[in-house]
Amino acid sequence: MAPVILLSLLLVVACNNSESQLSLQVLADYQQGYDGRRVVTEGTVRSFDDPLHYWIEDQALNRVAITPDSAVADYVGQRVRVKGVFSASRDAGRVIAAEEVTVQ
Repeated sequence: MAPVILLSLLLVVACNNSESQLSLQVLADYQQGYDGRRVVTEGTVRSFDDPLHYWIEDQALNRVAITPDSAVADYVGQRVRVKGVFSASRDAGRVIAAEEVTVQ
C-alpha cells in the first residue's frame, strides 16, 4: 500500500510542475486559475522607462509583465516565447517570473 501512496504523491507533484501553453488572452481572462503555475506563452516585448519595466502583449493588448527585466530587455519590439511561473494579484498585476525566453 505504501508504494502506491508514494507513487500517487509523485504523480501529483509532477502534474503540478507541468507547464501549460496558454495565450495571453487566457491568462488575462482566467488569471486567478493560473496563479502560481508554470506557463508558456507568446507575445511582443514592450517597455516603459519611468519606472523601467517590461511586458509582453498580443494584438488585443492583453499584457503580462516579465521579470527579471534582463530576461527580455534585449528583445523590445520582438515576438518571444516565455516560460516561467505566472502570478496574479491586485497589487502587482499579472507577472511571469521568466525561466526561459526565446525569440520567435
